Order: sequence, then structure tokens, then C-alpha cells
Amino acid sequence: MACKLRNEYLISYDVEDNKIRKKIFNELEKIGMRSVQKSVFWGFLTKAELTSVHRFIKQNLSKDDKTLITHTNFNGTGHSFLIGHDPHDFQDWEETSVI
Repeated sequence: MACKLRNEYLISYDVEDNKIRKKIFNELEKIGMRSVQKSVFWGFLTKAELTSVHRFIKQNLSKDDKTLITHTNFNGTGHSFLIGHDPHDFQDWEETSVI
């Protein structure tokens, strides 16, 4: 079985400071995560990207802020329930199509 280079993650955060919240939002968008709800992102990350996101968020949170980064499976092969979302919102590009 081939090793997957990228895995699917869900990232959510509860950040009080508007400036920090926007900074996190922009960083997640910049690396290709998709905003599926306010302060909730979904996408595929390499291990290095995941480490970078974790470090970035941790460095920017205050003591009362919270975040959740979890490995997930919304792409149709797991036991996920999408209510009010189009299943196509949770499809990624094929790893073999990257140049």
C-alpha cells in the first residue's frame, strides 16, 4: 500500500481577538485550507504543513483561545455526516495531478 503524502484535516478555532482571528484565517487560506464555516477549515495537509499550522496557531493564541485540529474523513469514505454542505465541498485534487 502506498503512503499518502497528504491527509484530510478539520481545523476549528475560537479566538476572541479579531486581529488574531483574521491572521489565522488568512494563514489557513494561504496554505490551501477551505473555509467551510466561520472559524472552521477543511483540507488536505502534508505532515510538514500540519506541523507548521500547529506551530503558527499555538504561537498566536492567547490563554483563553481554543483550537481543534483533527484528522478527519469527509471525502466520502468514512462515517461522516454533512448536513447543509455540498459533498463536492469536501473533495481534493488528485495527488497525481500535481506538477
